[in-house]
Amino acid sequence: MRVLYDHQVFSLQDAGGASRYHFELIRNLQGRDEIAIEMLLGLSGSVMPFCGLQQARTRVFGRCTAMKPGLSRYAINELLSAVVAPLLGRVDIYHPTLYRALPWVRRRGVVVTHHDCIHERFPHLFPNAALIVDTKRKLFAQADAILCVSASSQRDLLHFYDVAENKTHVIHHGFTPLGRAQDGVDPGGAEMSAPYLLYVGSRASYKNFGLLLEAFSRSGLAKGYRLLAVGGGAFTTQELERIASLQLTSAITLVPKADDATLARAYRDAELFVYPSMYEGFGFPPLEAMSMGCPVLVNRTSSLPEVCGDAVFYFEASDQDELSQRLQSIVEDKPGVAYKRKLGEQQVKLYEWSRCADRTLAVYGQVIEEKF
Repeated sequence: MRVLYDHQVFSLQDAGGASRYHFELIRNLQGRDEIAIEMLLGLSGSVMPFCGLQQARTRVFGRCTAMKPGLSRYAINELLSAVVAPLLGRVDIYHPTLYRALPWVRRRGVVVTHHDCIHERFPHLFPNAALIVDTKRKLFAQADAILCVSASSQRDLLHFYDVAENKTHVIHHGFTPLGRAQDGVDPGGAEMSAPYLLYVGSRASYKNFGLLLEAFSRSGLAKGYRLLAVGGGAFTTQELERIASLQLTSAITLVPKADDATLARAYRDAELFVYPSMYEGFGFPPLEAMSMGCPVLVNRTSSLPEVCGDAVFYFEASDQDELSQRLQSIVEDKPGVAYKRKLGEQQVKLYEWSRCADRTLAVYGQVIEEKF
């Protein structure tokens, strides 16, 4: 069985959940007797070591570049793919890495992965939302099978698109450990000697960081705790103004960008990781926190209850009063926190990339059988 993956997601990002998914999927599929892998990577600056995937039955057509990810890199890689793909002949399975099926890839079957419906649920956040939705609709119509990363993402897919349910398959992601937290890496500087609550990742509006600011202010915890935000870039002017209006300027520390060692230390030493996001197709950060022994509080929405199970604390919807009360009660609940830590250690073990690869390979095989 020959399977081809394209350049799309790697042209638009050097890191991220979708990039990690395809890298780990390929890494866990390669070396199996029943599969040969072709990858049209093109010019890439990915933090994942794709060149290290080269093996006898895995061919990666690409090279490293200092060019920033974006539309220019995408356009160049489109041209390179248009040249290389016809030379490879027909493959058994084509698995696009984003929203389009490249027309010059000759294939017997198409398998796509559906991550989430961010553009469908929050179109006001994306100027090109309508275009992306239309592109996805065309891709799903071409697909012989659609892999959904959670039952929640499957429900959204069936809600927003005219897709036959028997064409969809729920296959959870695996989990990639961050590695050991290094004691010499201090995420927040000397000022983080005080106990802190932790927020990680993008602060796009649907991620609900603003709600956390309001709840943290209202809880009164700023008198004895700090709030550490890791990732997501520098605070915007609007965020700084909001923080100042809540009188939290001296209680919040930001690390705009962090490597895995810094992130691991931030999780390990936090009193509580708070993930107030209103929507996730899967959600890696809560699992990262659990793997480092950090208690977790998440919004009971979308895929989060499915992925996190009983191993985390929950709050409901976008109620800042409830979130404020939960913050207060959890930091004081030492026995409850210890219990959730133990459950978290077991929850993380449910998500293995080898299992994700096994189930994906089974779908590839099913599609090929149906084609012959």
